[in-house]
Amino acid sequence: MNPISDESFYRLVQILETFLLLNHKFKAGLRSRLQEISYKKGGRILNFHEKQEIVWFMLEGLAREIRVNAETYEEKTIWFWSETGFLYATPGFFSQTPSVCSIELLKDCKMVFMSYQDWTELKDEFKETEVITEKIRGEYDKLRQEHIDDIKNLNTVDRYLKHKPVLLQLLGTAKLKYVAEYMSMSADRLGKLRKKY
Repeated sequence: MNPISDESFYRLVQILETFLLLNHKFKAGLRSRLQEISYKKGGRILNFHEKQEIVWFMLEGLAREIRVNAETYEEKTIWFWSETGFLYATPGFFSQTPSVCSIELLKDCKMVFMSYQDWTELKDEFKETEVITEKIRGEYDKLRQEHIDDIKNLNTVDRYLKHKPVLLQLLGTAKLKYVAEYMSMSADRLGKLRKKY
């Protein structure tokens, strides 16, 4: 765990400013509350029923979000987080309630993070915090809803073809089973579609 580097902070600000232009005071307040960390592949940075105390911004790596069935404890991949993604559970970080999912790292990862307490202090000090947070959450909610709609409305062939570029990237790192769960199809079906197309 280290203070955030200039390069990492610049990368984060680049992404944040796609949501909202930030002034120098806000950037200084934000930077003072950020730290940088590297994690090894295979680790879980959030466990089922754990309270998410920190929020991450991924500079490098890949992670999967795993929904856990509260009765059977069966796990299912429901999302992937990649570079320049903000990692948080819903419900979880913002409500400070126990998470219904886990986050597992599929590659070595380099991340920037902020604690819930620091985020709350930043929010109290700068009104921009609430605005940019809601814009980020809104964008991820939209992406997740589009994914759910595709699963409901598209057959497996159309679903595969629509998402093929992303799926091929994922399949280079993630297990076929995980990608199939995310696409709501069997691993056998995904494997056949990959060979055919």
